[in-house]
Amino acid sequence: MARITRAPNRLATRQCTPRPPLHVLVVALCLASSYLPSASSQSAADSCSNGLSLGSLVPFNTTGLVCFQAWPSQDFILRFGKAAGNNVWSFVLSAPDNGGYIAIGFSPTGRMVGSSAVAGWATGAGAGSSAARQYYLGGTSSSSCPPDQGKLALVAAARPTVVSKGSRLYLAFQLAGQPLTDVVYAVGPTGSLPGSNGLLPQHQDMASGTISLSGSGSGTGGGSPATGGGDGDDDGGEGGEGKSKHGDNGDEGDEGKGERSTSPASSSRSGTGAFLSAKRRHGVLAVVSWGAMVPAGVAFARFLKRFDPFWFYAHAVAQGIGFVVGVLAVVAGFRLDDEGPVAAHKAIGVVVLVCACLQVMAVLAWPAKETKARRYWNLYHHSVGRVAVALGVANVFYGLSLANERQEWSYVYGVFIGVFAVVYLVLEEWRRRH
Repeated sequence: MARITRAPNRLATRQCTPRPPLHVLVVALCLASSYLPSASSQSAADSCSNGLSLGSLVPFNTTGLVCFQAWPSQDFILRFGKAAGNNVWSFVLSAPDNGGYIAIGFSPTGRMVGSSAVAGWATGAGAGSSAARQYYLGGTSSSSCPPDQGKLALVAAARPTVVSKGSRLYLAFQLAGQPLTDVVYAVGPTGSLPGSNGLLPQHQDMASGTISLSGSGSGTGGGSPATGGGDGDDDGGEGGEGKSKHGDNGDEGDEGKGERSTSPASSSRSGTGAFLSAKRRHGVLAVVSWGAMVPAGVAFARFLKRFDPFWFYAHAVAQGIGFVVGVLAVVAGFRLDDEGPVAAHKAIGVVVLVCACLQVMAVLAWPAKETKARRYWNLYHHSVGRVAVALGVANVFYGLSLANERQEWSYVYGVFIGVFAVVYLVLEEWRRRH
């Protein structure tokens, strides 16, 4: 009897291979779709917990830099540090790319006006599509913030560079010498970039903070994050005439929303060597000398003649102190840069100093009281002294306005001069009658 053999049923075998359930495939697809955007956003985000991976796109080594959240409301991250073996400081500012510029400035006073800043922006994709320049923020209009000017000692071998990576901008530059510890930040309006003249459009928002240089070379340190925005008293110092969106008037930015956080390092600003900045030191010396001591010396000589010889010594001491302090004020003023109307302020100061020097030299030719020349000497001495006092007081008010100080300082000095003038007139009338 013949054996019947059957071929294995291959089709049946293939149909019996288990397939993954449909719900498993759906879950896998959902997980994959949720992972992709997350990975994309992580690659575009930046934080201090992530290493900076710009490679050869930045012309200096960016490893070992201090990192802190410089301006949390605008997601500004600042990395900085001192290069080993020299006094070169490296800075990398990271911020979202909103189609405008980003900027960081270093201020001797903590305000935007008077700062020197580095601004950068990206104009498109590819090489040569980004730019970074230094600016001097000399005023509150775009024309008073000229490009390629400023007091920052940028390292020529590492020119300011902007890297556009993902959805963020990285502004990198190096400074030779110790930087100032008061810093200001600004972000430009969306979709508005500098034109061919390089002038910055009005900033969209700004804020100020500090950095701490202690221990920065060893990876420690950091700074105080900028809080709020809109330093109202500077009115858009980085190329804007209007107020920024957080600070609607005068000094509100300093007292509230734009208040500048301070740290121990902020009281030791580089380049001043003291609590006062160079500008304020000049102002204090000028107020004490030409604004107070010299007018007081004139009053002593005018109304204390009955107390001889006390009036003479009081007059000589007050005028002598005023002259010495005034010379120091002029020297401190010449250490400041000539910018805009400051030249006129300096010219008036030189005239006042010349008048004071003429007064000192006149003492050497002081004729005897009985001689006929004494009358002409008195006329000369009194006239030159009055001119010096009038110009000195006026120049103090002019300097306060140029310094962009709070109006309260001008008010306080104005009250002082007003009281002094009233007392002077009363005593003059009393002198005339007696």
